[in-house]
Amino acid sequence: MRAKVGPVLSPPRVLWLTTEFFPPQTGGTGVIASRLAQALAARGVPLQIITRQTLPRFALRERIGALQVRRIGPAGVSKGAGWRALAPMFTYLMRLATLLLAAARRYDLVIISGMKTIPLAAVPVCRLLRKKCVIRIESPFEIAEPIAAESLSTMGSIGGWLSRRLSAAQQSALRRADRVVAISDEIALRLRDLAYPEVRIARIPNAIDLSKFTPTPPHERQALRLRLGLPDDRTIVLYVGRLSRSKGVMMLVQALPELLARHPDLYLVLVGSGRESWDNCEPELTAYLRTQHLEAHVALPGHSDRVHEYLQAADLYVSPSDYEGFGLTIVEALACALPVVTTAVGVATQIVRNDCNGFLCPPRNPQALREAIDRALGERHRWAEIGRLARESSAVFALPRVIDQYLALCTDLGFGRGERTGADIVDAG
Repeated sequence: MRAKVGPVLSPPRVLWLTTEFFPPQTGGTGVIASRLAQALAARGVPLQIITRQTLPRFALRERIGALQVRRIGPAGVSKGAGWRALAPMFTYLMRLATLLLAAARRYDLVIISGMKTIPLAAVPVCRLLRKKCVIRIESPFEIAEPIAAESLSTMGSIGGWLSRRLSAAQQSALRRADRVVAISDEIALRLRDLAYPEVRIARIPNAIDLSKFTPTPPHERQALRLRLGLPDDRTIVLYVGRLSRSKGVMMLVQALPELLARHPDLYLVLVGSGRESWDNCEPELTAYLRTQHLEAHVALPGHSDRVHEYLQAADLYVSPSDYEGFGLTIVEALACALPVVTTAVGVATQIVRNDCNGFLCPPRNPQALREAIDRALGERHRWAEIGRLARESSAVFALPRVIDQYLALCTDLGFGRGERTGADIVDAG
């Protein structure tokens, strides 16, 4: 008697939808979308990125690594734009819905980065076409603020009415998705507050490449500093990210004079740029450094694709953000065995144990930040042990481990984990 053979399942053909994609655009959401999508493609999942053409110079179609990238206009940055953002975003959503309908036979699963705008078009289309749909919530503020506070402040009294309507639409889309990915404990708690079904919450963190973000022996650190143009005889305090007010950068540099009075060997390195940020503080920052005569104590190398090298060359990492959706650079610093001083926001609250593998302080509190940095500098004799514990705590964010969780999610949604041929890769028209 011949045994019955069940259907041979293949992995889903995936469309990954995001308003931000890297490269060439910077930004944590885009970096993660790129990292996860490339890794899924390497594991045999046919995948295409559909994103917004935020800047006109970005190509409408291109291949980046294993991925086909399709960008939809209109171009422009919408955050902080208030009423001016509504017409472009409506146009974008209509074009996205049209594309999803036209490509209906070429994909099985849609993964959405962010719950603010894309789900308003993508979730109804997926329901209509009976496609599986997963929403990745990138920040607890996506739940708390349907319209970003910086935009809402420019919209007058009617902005509150619009925000309530948009919140209802966003939560309706959220409830109609097949799964919601919570990248942090804070987001999972917000979902519970909305009475979102626990069984449909997939708790999958963001991922880093632990082979790239790894500790460097002291003798190699000296060569790294030379290559990066950093002094070898100073204590290097590092920040990586946007030079923006909400990242707490001004609070950090304003703490520097008092810190230098106690630790004159400090050298602050701020890797990043304020360009393309709605709350760019780079001009204010450079003016402050000039008027306070701090240029000899601060380096501004700008945006860099060598973040891992800066982390490996540094002595202490500081993240002074007012808020974080996740806080990717904190995890990258921990992976490089760096002592970390961070505000208690995003993933920091679940991974950093105060005075153990790092140092925590409340956000928007200049004195607390200054005291935390001072405390960390006073624990130099423990930095090796703190770094060892930091590296150990980063293991849960290892890229292969996180990709296994996404493949398990695909299986849970009814898809297989085998390989497809190149002919099956999505081409969304």
